[in-house]
Amino acid sequence: MRILTRLSAVLSRQSAQQRAIHLALLGECLAVGDTYADDLPARLKSETLDWQGLCWLAGSGLVTPALAGALQRKGLFTLLPEDVQEVLSTIQSLNRERNQMLGAQLINISQALNQIGIQPVLLKGAIALTANQYPGAEDRVIGDLDLLVPDEHHEAATVALLQIGYQVHDKNSQWVLPSHLKNHHHGFPMMHQSLPVKVELHRRILHHQGDDALLSEVMITEAYLFAENATVQIPDMATRILHNMLHSQISDHQRAKKVINLRQLLEFSALTQHYRETSALSIPDLLNRLRPPRRVVLVEYWTQAAYWFKTPYPDDLPRGVFEAQYLWLLRKVATQPGWHRVFASLNWLSILPGRLPNLFKKLWLMPGYFPVKVKAVLKGQST
Repeated sequence: MRILTRLSAVLSRQSAQQRAIHLALLGECLAVGDTYADDLPARLKSETLDWQGLCWLAGSGLVTPALAGALQRKGLFTLLPEDVQEVLSTIQSLNRERNQMLGAQLINISQALNQIGIQPVLLKGAIALTANQYPGAEDRVIGDLDLLVPDEHHEAATVALLQIGYQVHDKNSQWVLPSHLKNHHHGFPMMHQSLPVKVELHRRILHHQGDDALLSEVMITEAYLFAENATVQIPDMATRILHNMLHSQISDHQRAKKVINLRQLLEFSALTQHYRETSALSIPDLLNRLRPPRRVVLVEYWTQAAYWFKTPYPDDLPRGVFEAQYLWLLRKVATQPGWHRVFASLNWLSILPGRLPNLFKKLWLMPGYFPVKVKAVLKGQST
């Protein structure tokens, strides 16, 4: 707790200019590919570099293990101060150990689902636990295991997980109406009784039914067999790229909040680079899989990836009309907490009308919901 408090104090003392410098340098270190700017080694060896601030930024963006891996692949890791090397190596090692544990549980879960005739479709971070992924996938920080199962088998899949040591992990689950839960794209999180492993069984790959219908309709999956005879399905690369973009920008409201999600954006960059190197990356195919209003979102997201992680921008993908202004705004929100609070508040107000009926229901069924929610919002805005 003292360490977290000290790091928060470090961040609060940083100026917007310092945050901008750290964000730009972190992006260069994490950039896809093995090449880097000629002056990057000198900047990493500079005695004036604020490693505390840079590591705080990497940690808050959940890319610290990826930072260690990227610098190792570029041959720059030994240029870092010894104490920084030790910190990054330790976090990278601990994350890989955790991913090994998650991988073992993914096999157990898949075996249990296979026994009742279900081959789950892996989503997001769960795919990184399989072999032959993009460079750096082994260093991805994984929050939980997201698995897509057929809607008609969702209840049977839930029972199968209960039988191997998982339990529903939501204290308010008894207050939610079945009709409301049915409309959500995944069920309540399930937590292992003795391991720090959380699973979400998805009915759909996206919350927005229009986006989900179009993306799921053309999704192609390929069977993947673990050595332990557990079979899962992995979506095609185009679906993975678009799912990353839509989930980050739309489902998590990051486009409205003007938030840069370093972990998701880095994976998007790595996926597109890997796709380009292993097969023909078809921009028309990607655009045709999206509803027209979402195509500009892909343009904006690729603009972010190209700017921060040096991802090659496709020649046949249109450029944003106000690209420079868009990037300027993102930098402001990323480096100045006041700007972040403004857009977070505007996003909350924009979605409030649609949530009012549900808020009144929660007020009646769960009186304690609002004090907890208000406290969480105030705490989030104070950071």
